[in-house]
Amino acid sequence: MEEKYRALGWLRTTFKVLAYLSGGLGFIFFLIILIGGGTPEAPRATSILALVLGFIYLVLFYTISILLQLFSDIEENTRRTMELLERK
Repeated sequence: MEEKYRALGWLRTTFKVLAYLSGGLGFIFFLIILIGGGTPEAPRATSILALVLGFIYLVLFYTISILLQLFSDIEENTRRTMELLERK
């Protein structure tokens, strides 16, 4: 069945891309800070923070994407149920 709200599809895709991008960037920043060594302004413990924040944003954005999919599925199932009930 054709998707009724195309913007939801674009938003789902955008949030999935943002999820993987933030997770990847968090990991890259983790490696850069860890390998680059610590300075008084950015100690090596900051690398753990970059990794944790990247993971948190990955989970957050992916969850938003899944919730948008859930809302789309609920709308589609509700519409299909109404069509079936109207036939009786």
